[in-house]
Amino acid sequence: MAESYGSIQTTDPKVSVESGGDGGSSSNRKIFIPLAVILVGLGIYLRGGSGDDGSSPKTTTAPVTDEQDELPEAEHWPKVLTKFNDNFNPNPDPNEGPFPYFVATNTAGVDGKGWKKSEDVPCDPMLGEEWLFNGERSSEHSVALHFTPAVGGVPGVLSAIEVDYYGHVAEKLVGLFFGEEKTSNDGTYRSISVALRNGDEENLCDTETPVAPGNPAYVTISPGMANMAVPTTEDEVELKENGWQEGSCLPAMGYHWEKFIEPVVGLPYQAGDMVPIVPMYSSTDKTLNGIFFAATGKKQHWPVEECPRVFPGNPCAFGKLNMWDFSAGLTEESAGPFYMCSNFCGECEFTGTDDGWFTTMHFMFKNTVAPGAEVCAAGKCRSGILPKKVDE
Repeated sequence: MAESYGSIQTTDPKVSVESGGDGGSSSNRKIFIPLAVILVGLGIYLRGGSGDDGSSPKTTTAPVTDEQDELPEAEHWPKVLTKFNDNFNPNPDPNEGPFPYFVATNTAGVDGKGWKKSEDVPCDPMLGEEWLFNGERSSEHSVALHFTPAVGGVPGVLSAIEVDYYGHVAEKLVGLFFGEEKTSNDGTYRSISVALRNGDEENLCDTETPVAPGNPAYVTISPGMANMAVPTTEDEVELKENGWQEGSCLPAMGYHWEKFIEPVVGLPYQAGDMVPIVPMYSSTDKTLNGIFFAATGKKQHWPVEECPRVFPGNPCAFGKLNMWDFSAGLTEESAGPFYMCSNFCGECEFTGTDDGWFTTMHFMFKNTVAPGAEVCAAGKCRSGILPKKVDE
């Protein structure tokens, strides 16, 4: 396990005022983390109705009277969305790295950052309106963000994340988590979505009235198919009752929890049975830090000739990668520096990937890279039992 950690910078984001603004410089202070993958970035400095810290618009409470204490302003959840990947940032700084990149959580922020609303795609009542990076689907930019409609001068807010998997998708997961095969200009893909607002309880396509702030944390995988709810705190009894199993705690990520669609009766784990979304929880307050999308095959194209040192965040790879994590991936076999079992606790062994690799894509709902934000010991397991590498 000692080798299963990458180097990642930690920082308090510096806010820069720009059109559609964003913030996210990194300090030179580094911590070493087990690379369950590289993390996620998003924070924003928004104009027109957004908070000074780049958060979603706030709703002001009623005027304070002598008989009334001042109430906190209601906010939209998530307030922050972060991802570690330079392909969200058209101008990465090689001296500072892409950690984290702050993605806007409302339409006022994403509009000036390369994201364009898909005018020819109808609003999905379970997800919201689709926005694509550079306005088109491609294997290089395989993420769609969904927002509620902007109404008048009020920006729409983040309501879902969708990721396109080009190439291999485990057969058992099709129709349960992944939709029908579609075609873009550079290949075929299947998509998986994660809803961040409850389309059964509010109108995510309302063009007359903005959705209300104060919405609770909410994560549902593949609404309309698996419709699998993810508990938003680690102490919810449903987490274990519904088959999630506790994994390791990684700095800047938190405690990982994994789930399989078939009962696990022994090792090795079947890669094609693993739920392709992994939640991560805070080691201090047990709230949801973020999620990562998992693929059972190589999705990232690391430039080996230019960057023979295959190491997460290597500056020579800036601008040459797609939107999957800034890494070559995680091996199916528990060997080498980066492998999938580093996210687990106890005995761990995998089989069944397409090519011996997993690929991950992290999105965080907090700035977990800020100093002190998530400080669990690298590869910590509450059970004290860490997975063994094949050569141990």
